[in-house]
Amino acid sequence: MIEPWRETSSFTYQRGEPLFRWTVTFEQDGVRYQQGTARTHAEARAAAESFLADHGVELHWQQPASATTRVLTPRSGQPRFFQY
Repeated sequence: MIEPWRETSSFTYQRGEPLFRWTVTFEQDGVRYQQGTARTHAEARAAAESFLADHGVELHWQQPASATTRVLTPRSGQPRFFQY
């Protein structure tokens, strides 16, 4: 997951600086979790991908959804994909 983030400390970046926070969670001999921040979305994505690759996780990207795909979330909270 990559999300906009505003720096709250001044340890690495300037306080209040607009950043992107990346978060990855995967299961391999137990659940692993890592977060980091970057100045651009591209840097955040690269950092997350690098972390996963360093831990032996292979990434297989899917094609983006077509213009006719809608994501619907029923009451169960699990998304479903429908073509129309």
